[in-house]
Amino acid sequence: MNRNIIFCFIILLLFSCKENIKNTVTIENESITEKKENVTAEISTDVNQLQKLIDLSEFKPENVKFKYIFIDNSKGRVPGPSDSYLEAVLYFDDKMMERILKIDKNVDFPNPNYQKNDFKFEWLDKQTLSELEKADSLKNIRPDVIFGTNNGGCMYLKNKILLIKEVN
Repeated sequence: MNRNIIFCFIILLLFSCKENIKNTVTIENESITEKKENVTAEISTDVNQLQKLIDLSEFKPENVKFKYIFIDNSKGRVPGPSDSYLEAVLYFDDKMMERILKIDKNVDFPNPNYQKNDFKFEWLDKQTLSELEKADSLKNIRPDVIFGTNNGGCMYLKNKILLIKEVN
């Protein structure tokens, strides 16, 4: 009889530990960094990492995927001048996307120096590439007035924004 009680107690203990472990597991954001000489390239889905590169304080996306390339021209000897390139896809819900489009619509801006081909990032998924192909570049390509890049460009698609930022 004591064996049965001990056996039940051990099984109960194991199940409670297993349940506890399940609850503490969190999914990490995917991030791959590659460094060759003075060039560092990072592909990530971490919103917090992207927030270090552009201003997401007012319009925080639900999900992101981006590629950031940093070229340290000084090779670490002195600060600056360095080049950087950012390609990003920012995913928003309907309500936030409407808000962004409303603000962008009311801003007077010069014609951006970007074309649809500039937004065909090599790492984009097929669905986004297909949507990009069908989009009207005259209506959908805008200078960035939302994320504070000053010289960036945006391509508006259905509930997502393709963003380019270059510093050189």
